[in-house]
Amino acid sequence: MTTRTWTRRRHPEDVPTPVAVAVSDFCRRAQAPASPALVREALACLSEGDDFRVKELTDAEPTAQPLGPFAVVDVVSGTDAALAANREKTGFYELVRDLAQERAEAVPPPEPTAPEPARAADEEAPEGEEQPKSVSKARKSKAITPTVAERIAPKKRAPGTADESSFPEPPPPASSFLPKRNLPAPRGRYTRLEAPKANLEQLFGPAAYDELKAVLEQVPHRIAVFQALESGYTGDKGPLRLEDVEKALEKHKLIARVVEKERASVLGALTDARGAKGRAAHALGVSLHELDQVIAAAKLDREAADIRERFVREALSPKTLALRLDLLGRTRYLEELGIEKKFRQSLANDLEALLDENADAADDDRALVELVAKKEGLNAELLERAVEKLGLITPDEDV
Repeated sequence: MTTRTWTRRRHPEDVPTPVAVAVSDFCRRAQAPASPALVREALACLSEGDDFRVKELTDAEPTAQPLGPFAVVDVVSGTDAALAANREKTGFYELVRDLAQERAEAVPPPEPTAPEPARAADEEAPEGEEQPKSVSKARKSKAITPTVAERIAPKKRAPGTADESSFPEPPPPASSFLPKRNLPAPRGRYTRLEAPKANLEQLFGPAAYDELKAVLEQVPHRIAVFQALESGYTGDKGPLRLEDVEKALEKHKLIARVVEKERASVLGALTDARGAKGRAAHALGVSLHELDQVIAAAKLDREAADIRERFVREALSPKTLALRLDLLGRTRYLEELGIEKKFRQSLANDLEALLDENADAADDDRALVELVAKKEGLNAELLERAVEKLGLITPDEDV
C-alpha cells in the first residue's frame, strides 16, 4: 500500500468532467453519494496520470461499501477497498478533507522575482581619480534607454531555466473551489438583452430553407435541429416545439434527408454501444426518451430491435465464452439488454459443464480452472473470478 500525503496536485476545476461524473456515479453505487464539489476536491489530490486508474476502478462494481470520493482516491493509491470502507465509516476522510484544504491554503503565492539592480552608471571614482562627465552621462543614458538592437536581441538564459513570463499565472488559493456568489444582474447601459426571436411563420417561409439546410448538414438527427433553432424561433402559443420543426422540415421537403442521417447515426450508435440504448443515447447527446422518439419517427424500430437481438444472442452463445467472461462484470450493460439473470444462469450452466467434464484430470479446484482455461483458450484469472462469482467453486482463502 502506498503512502498518500493528501496534498492537492491540481486545481479542483481542472479535474476532467467525465472522470468526476464517473466517480460520482461509483460513490452512489457504493452507498456514499457525494456532491460534485466534494468529488472534485478529492480528485484534485491525484495527478492527471492517475485518471485512467480512476476510470478502471469506477467501471467495475464496488467491492466494498461505503466508498466516498476520498476513499476512491485512497483505493486508487493502493489501499485495500475493505480498509477504505472502514475508514469511510469512522469519519477518517472528513479529517483528510480538512487536512488537504489546510495544506492548499497554506501554500504561499509565488513571490515576484526582483530584477537585478542596475549597475550605477556614475559610480564614485576612487579617491584621487576624476571620472569624465561625458563618460558618466553616456553610461547613464545607456542604462536607462537601451538601444533598438538590445531590445530586439534574444534573451540569454542558462540551460535548464525558463522565462517565468511564459508560464500561466498560478491557480487561485483553495477557497476558489467554493461556489461563486450570486451577484446582482447588470442594470442600465450594461444590461444584456436577448436577441428577439423570430416568429414561427418565418420558419415556414422560403428564406428559412437555406438556414434549415445548413443546420441539417451539421447535426445527426431532428432533436439536434430542434435544439439549434429553439433559441431563435418561437412557437404559436409559447416556446418552439419539436413538432413545429418537423412540420417545417416537411414543408421544405427536407424530412427525407433527416431520416437518412438518422438511419446512419442512430443505427451506428446502437451498433457501437452493442445494443445498449442508454449508451447510444449518451453518444448522440440525447436522453433515452428522445432517442425513442427519433427511432419511432424515422421508423427504425425493426432495425434497432435486430441490432439489440444480435448482441443478446452473442452474449448468450456458448461459442463466445471468452467474451461472456468479460461481460460478467458489466452488470449495467446486461441490465440495459434485459438479460442479466438469464445471462448469469446460462454462463453458470456452461462453465459447470466444462468443470464436470475435466474434473477427473485435476487434483484441486485451482488446477481444474487452469486446465479448463488452457484447454478452451481462456484467461485463467477471468475464469477463476467467474466460477467464484457464480458459486461454482469455493474461493481459496490463502489467495
